Amino acid sequence: MTLSGSGDSQSGSARAHFVLVPMMAQGHTIPMTDMACLLAEHGAQVSFITTPVNAARLEGFAADVKAAGLAVQLVELHFPAAEFGLPDGCENLDMIQSKNLFLNFMEACAALQEPLMAYLREQQRSPPSCIISDMMHWWTGDIARELGIPRLTFSGFCGFSSLVRVRACVTSKR
Repeated sequence: MTLSGSGDSQSGSARAHFVLVPMMAQGHTIPMTDMACLLAEHGAQVSFITTPVNAARLEGFAADVKAAGLAVQLVELHFPAAEFGLPDGCENLDMIQSKNLFLNFMEACAALQEPLMAYLREQQRSPPSCIISDMMHWWTGDIARELGIPRLTFSGFCGFSSLVRVRACVTSKR
């Protein structure tokens, strides 16, 4: 785990603690980094769940939140690529060499449920208040139910595609 920001304006137990779980694909992760900053700028503590390969891609983000003093922590969980028939280090959707491996990738993502639960149970000083996860991570709902906290589903891609659809409908009616 890598601490990326300090954000000591409030004590850890008094502030809301959001756990962000993005889909490991750049188009899903980048909007969640923006959300992490917005939450932290408003006084929340944020645990941003990622994997070692994806954390390396987020070095600029980590440096920015640290420089800003934001309470955003990158939490690196081991990604079980090999255990699900993926090449070693295949921790992002853009690393999949064949569309036939998409299901393997999604199953490997779902296998993060137990390590994430273990991490969250360790957070006694600052227990999570809410999980915000990508729509692809259905399994985070199970974690939220078990912890008795809300879970919000983030669907940034669908928001964009909805806007495109609305625009297409408006244009076609002219």
